[in-house]
Amino acid sequence: MSSDPFSAAASALGYLYQCKYSLLAALERMDGSPLLVEIETLDDVTFPQGAEPMELLQLKHHQGERRPDLTNANTDLWSTLRVWCTRLVAGELSDDACLFLITTAGCADDSAPALLGISDRDVEKAEELLLEYAKTSDAVSTQAARKAFRDLNRSQRLSLLDRARIISEAPEIDGLDDRLNQRLRFVRPSKVDYVRERMVEWWYARCAEHLSKKRPGAINSIEIDLKIESLSDALTADNLPIDVPEPSDADLGDVGDSMFARQLSLLPVSGTRVLQAAKDYMQAFSQRSRWLGAELLTVGDLADYESDLVSEWRRRFTVMCDEIGPAAAEEEMQREAKQLYKWFELEADFPIRPRCTAAFVTRGSFHILSDQMRVGWHPNFESILSTAIGESTA
Repeated sequence: MSSDPFSAAASALGYLYQCKYSLLAALERMDGSPLLVEIETLDDVTFPQGAEPMELLQLKHHQGERRPDLTNANTDLWSTLRVWCTRLVAGELSDDACLFLITTAGCADDSAPALLGISDRDVEKAEELLLEYAKTSDAVSTQAARKAFRDLNRSQRLSLLDRARIISEAPEIDGLDDRLNQRLRFVRPSKVDYVRERMVEWWYARCAEHLSKKRPGAINSIEIDLKIESLSDALTADNLPIDVPEPSDADLGDVGDSMFARQLSLLPVSGTRVLQAAKDYMQAFSQRSRWLGAELLTVGDLADYESDLVSEWRRRFTVMCDEIGPAAAEEEMQREAKQLYKWFELEADFPIRPRCTAAFVTRGSFHILSDQMRVGWHPNFESILSTAIGESTA
């Protein structure tokens, strides 16, 4: 981690940890009953009261070998206590609310945090240690939190600490992957890493919508179930996941010198159609690369698919060339080539898997083949473009 005093890397990593851990926490609590998840409402992560008690989670992420242990004076501890004290006084906590401080740090021996773990608890001793620190410390960083704790009466302090659980030495952000995989137990082991990566991608985006109130209200666990179901369904033998969006115009750059665009210039077609061809090309290229990288598709599978596409193209290309004959004028060749390309744009439908029917995969794969000069639209595309290539490299 950077030591730059102006770096926000640690804060950014903390927010990512908060989002990623909230997904894990939701999966751990999902048992078939509806579950609501909130980020940055009453706490870092909140599971509002429903059939089960309300749960509030404070998350503290520290990375590296020198992570500060929680002590009676620890600022992570006191910032958490301040939140909980404030919520308690405001009447925002249900009587049975469960409070969790989850940290990647450890707990110092014989400290209040060590006495508020999952086992070997001593709430009265912890309250005594914390109250002593609250009364005697003059640390500016914990001043407001110490006052909030002192202002509670003893019964309130004991009730608050009795509901609190400090979970120390939690995994760092990368270490959450194994625990997420364990929760995706209905996914085939060979595909669980892929599903987890896509789930986390989706969850980050869903949290952003939640935080920006683009989609207001709590996140329902039904959404999580449906996403897992959708990803799992896309990994069956007759399907593949579609998870690469169409590129924007700004993503494309200059495509005029690419071979597939030069092929289209022989017809010619409008700039708008060339731009759409470039989008199909890029989207298909990225999607196919993602499938290969995730081992959802083999190089052999892709070679077989491309071979099938070339065969289908050759059948139609040969018919076109036979019908116009070798003595056809350029105008006639362009007219027939446009008809072939129109068929390709609007009708060609050759799914790479029976249920993977996204049209850009077929169109983009044809453009990839066109870029490699394995298919073309103009009857004389090979001789024209080969001559042009030879002249440009001479």
